[in-house]
Amino acid sequence: MPGADCDLSVVRALAARHPEAGQWIVTRTASWAATSGVLDVAVRSADGTWRCQRPGQAAMVGRSGTRPLIERRSGDGTAPAGVFPLGTATAWDGTTFQFFGNGADPGVRGAYRAVQTGDCWGATPGAATYNHLYRNTRCTTGDDEYLPSITGAYVHAALIGANGEPDVSGDAPGEPPYAAAIFLHRHAYVGPNPKPTSGCVSLAIDDLVATLDLIDPSLTPRFAIGPTDWLASTA
Repeated sequence: MPGADCDLSVVRALAARHPEAGQWIVTRTASWAATSGVLDVAVRSADGTWRCQRPGQAAMVGRSGTRPLIERRSGDGTAPAGVFPLGTATAWDGTTFQFFGNGADPGVRGAYRAVQTGDCWGATPGAATYNHLYRNTRCTTGDDEYLPSITGAYVHAALIGANGEPDVSGDAPGEPPYAAAIFLHRHAYVGPNPKPTSGCVSLAIDDLVATLDLIDPSLTPRFAIGPTDWLASTA
């Protein structure tokens, strides 16, 4: 439950299968259908043990729960389950980034892109722009997202490297469109209540900023998303 300690047993199980990671951002849910869960941040200490950096933050996931990446398709309302790197994207102007936002850089440890006029995140399957940031001030194609207009949820965000560059599936005809625009971002709300996402992971703003500021690219961080028992045994 939110406020509890990190589940380090899950972290250790993930680390045994993915020894390259020195930091974990784990979003664990109670079931595949669950639309909310908790997000833990843990780091490997110098002696090889794991310690909690930020535990049990209340998170939202997809409105249809979670689903393993290779089983999901864009628009199905699930968050991709699995283990993913911190993503790196190349924008239409040639800059590369791992974090972005309509707000000023909150102090992240990687490359932060301040959203610019024309920033359009492609989410239309079969298009060359699928899961790439391209320039289009109209940005009305399919499910593409015009980042400057999403000022609340995208005040700050990190790229979750699910189906990310350089090998994006779905940006050519016939390829399965596994996922596009998968981010860690701020909650969107219905009244006072946070609502599930279209496929991302979201946090309250204070938790988001604190988490983004902890993510350290030098530690080869990994995101893990999915039901707790599946993360512990399979992901």
